[in-house]
Amino acid sequence: MIRSQMGSGIIGVFNCQTAGKWPPVPGSQYLPPPGSAHSLECHVSPVEFLEKVADKSWNGTCAVYAFHSGSLSTMPKKGSFEVFLGLLKSEIFTILPIRVLGHDIQFAPIGLLDMYNSKGAIEALECNDGEFAYMVKVQVRECGRFGAYSNTKPRFCTVDSKEKHFMYNALASDGLLIINLQGECSFGDIEIIY
Repeated sequence: MIRSQMGSGIIGVFNCQTAGKWPPVPGSQYLPPPGSAHSLECHVSPVEFLEKVADKSWNGTCAVYAFHSGSLSTMPKKGSFEVFLGLLKSEIFTILPIRVLGHDIQFAPIGLLDMYNSKGAIEALECNDGEFAYMVKVQVRECGRFGAYSNTKPRFCTVDSKEKHFMYNALASDGLLIINLQGECSFGDIEIIY
């Protein structure tokens, strides 16, 4: 059994050039000066401190979840990715080390997808290697859409010991696992069984 709380990083990218106020006032219209740039293009790299907070199960690959677009991708820790933002737009990226677990399972718990600091909803993470199955147990506070990166589709998932429907995108560039936590919950125990 492995019990840990792996760190994560959050990077916010904002295009508020020549805007005057951020966020813009509802109902107001901003007209940029003639000839000014309307879009922003930049490169973002994973946070350097991840090496210090990741445990020995980290393989050096990161999961990157973009809050506004809802997209998930993976990249090496020394890599970078391009970001394009229109005027007065923003994106929040959660960057997590991907753990390599038993049975060649790669996993990174994103947390509650509808929160800017999605990982802040995760209280504990526990991994158990059984003879015929591998289980990841995540304790989450609050309700919403829980998300994780997984390179393998789970056999089934439970929430508070009851089997729960999940969505899984098996695309090689994605691997997004989503479990909807409903009701009035302060804490929930999610078990993901492979």
